[in-house]
Amino acid sequence: MKRAVAATTTLLVSGLGAVHAGPASASVALPTAVTRTAAGNYLPAAPTRLVDTRIGQGAPIGSVDTGESVTVRAAGVAGIPATGVRAIVVNLTAVKAHSRGWFTAFPSGTSLPATSTLNFRAGWTGSVTATVPVGADGTIIVRAGAGGADLLVDVVGWYAGTGSTQTGGTLLSPQDPYRLDDTRYNKGALSSGSTRVEEFGFYDSAGSRLKAVVANITAVAGSTSSGYLTTWSGTGTRPATSTLQYARNEVSPNTTNVPVTYRGVDALGNSRYSFGITAIGAGSVDVVVDIAGFYTTAADGVGSVFVPVTPTRLADSRFGLGTTKAARGTNSTTNLLVPGHLVNTRTQAFVGNLTGTRATTGTHLTMWSGTAPTDSSTTNVAPNRERANGAVVVTPRNDDNTRLRYSVYNRYASCDFIVDMTGRFDTSPDQPAGAFSSKRIVSHKSYPIPTR
Repeated sequence: MKRAVAATTTLLVSGLGAVHAGPASASVALPTAVTRTAAGNYLPAAPTRLVDTRIGQGAPIGSVDTGESVTVRAAGVAGIPATGVRAIVVNLTAVKAHSRGWFTAFPSGTSLPATSTLNFRAGWTGSVTATVPVGADGTIIVRAGAGGADLLVDVVGWYAGTGSTQTGGTLLSPQDPYRLDDTRYNKGALSSGSTRVEEFGFYDSAGSRLKAVVANITAVAGSTSSGYLTTWSGTGTRPATSTLQYARNEVSPNTTNVPVTYRGVDALGNSRYSFGITAIGAGSVDVVVDIAGFYTTAADGVGSVFVPVTPTRLADSRFGLGTTKAARGTNSTTNLLVPGHLVNTRTQAFVGNLTGTRATTGTHLTMWSGTAPTDSSTTNVAPNRERANGAVVVTPRNDDNTRLRYSVYNRYASCDFIVDMTGRFDTSPDQPAGAFSSKRIVSHKSYPIPTR
């Protein structure tokens, strides 16, 4: 089906390593009354499928091929208001690609950026979560830069815009990713139709309420495994959407925002929350969960708001863009800088996409602040294939205090990498000077719930 020729903002973080808790930090007392600013606050949405080109839902039936695009209605759907929407968080899935290529997601009414959101190869089905600014008409564009595949678009949340009258928004507290769970070493793989609940104790010195987490979900599939995972609150009816597609003998990551369920207070006074992961498909699959940030109520004004930027390619080791022109070897770390014009003195993290390509053997890449070792991964790359995943990357200031720094690590053999930036998180304008709160997971358990 031919479409009008009209990509990127992505989200999120990753990995494969050991279970550990987040760092502790001090806090200061907060004032009891703060004026709220809605712009850039995050609100979870009921996971809803907006587009499925296999059946003609939200777009004509048929694959989206080179130069073709799909216009996706973002405002006024799935409980999202018709106005006052800055960006939406969507899960993009390429289904049974007929040739190698990529999709780019970008706001309507703007020029096509020189970035990519989701890379695919012939015969492949896979997903990536993206944070995409919304055009003035309330839509986004998904365009095939090359190749072609059927397209699924599922919305999971949105960011309020200037002038929004929405209440109940949340602020992000980003941090370097850490391992919450790994079923390879804890309670076994998920069988088809089964749901595992991830329950954890959460400490926040400001006492704000947790609404969602930034989680990188990695599926480690065996020789007979194929299907998809759905992340959700774990209570009520499971949504008819997918978070992550996986195929046999592949390691498949996707970072997304996952809503959580409040479960009361434990004996130590820590709030408890949970979310669910459901596997649908053939065989069983191991799952790795890394947490990279917390969305908490904006009542205390402490946290960060989302600010879109023009999608920009920051680094490409294939051509020497933003870094040296060379594939990275085993156990190599590349230290990089975010250009000053894309950030400001309030920037705490950037939203980006990390793509691995031209790997000579299976490896994983990690994009993080670079300030301390991490056992997580952002994207997992098979030999001679491309694999992208989103990340929220904490960005400490450079020594000259003019730019922000971050790092990319390659674990094995030789691999090139590409970094695209699509937005940033700035300290909320409501945050009192010198105020911050310690947010961290202090305990964890996981368990199955009956098959639904």
